Amino acid sequence: MNVTHVQSAGGQISSTFFGRVIMFFGAAVGVSALGAYVGFSQIAGAASLGTLPGLMLVAMLVELVLIFTSRWWSQARPLNYILFAVFTFLSGFTVAPIIFQLVLQGSGALVVQALLATTATFIAAGLIAWRTNINMFRFQGLLTMGLIGMIIVGVLSIFFPMGGLVNSIYSFFGILLFTGFIMFDLQRIRYNVAQNEIEVALSLYLDIFNLFLYILRFLDRR
Repeated sequence: MNVTHVQSAGGQISSTFFGRVIMFFGAAVGVSALGAYVGFSQIAGAASLGTLPGLMLVAMLVELVLIFTSRWWSQARPLNYILFAVFTFLSGFTVAPIIFQLVLQGSGALVVQALLATTATFIAAGLIAWRTNINMFRFQGLLTMGLIGMIIVGVLSIFFPMGGLVNSIYSFFGILLFTGFIMFDLQRIRYNVAQNEIEVALSLYLDIFNLFLYILRFLDRR
């Protein structure tokens, strides 16, 4: 698939579709921030970080279920609006322990640095994806294989903890991978290939959310 073929097949981007994707993406960021605030408040009000593991585990399991079923529920209205909000809220809620732990250790500035770096990376990736003729559709298989590999390594790291250098390399590859996914999803919008605005907004949100986590992990290196 080349760029010319994508353009002829998908046609010109619909300003309405693009606007709806951005609207849902902005809503996702806002709801996620609300979830992080609620999670942070819950943890800060608890006696210790170990008092809420059950709630966090349930939230993570619900997140996984919503991710694996998103292709189905993103098509069903008005259920897609509700589950989209639930997922983004839970993603913010479950990242709260990481933020709380960093603040507790006096490393809260890393969160701000990671947010700024994520924003800068997103802008740069967006400009490349939107302004150049680099065809990210050619790399879809490679990106998928990279994601599977990152998941496998991540699971193995639970049983075999990474050293500092390995952790930095792993985080760096995660940054590259999700930067690639951002470019891929933006070109899905650019060439009007995607049809479902909620699915695209959710995919773009996950790209940026994971990019933020890997940048934060790279900066922290612990």
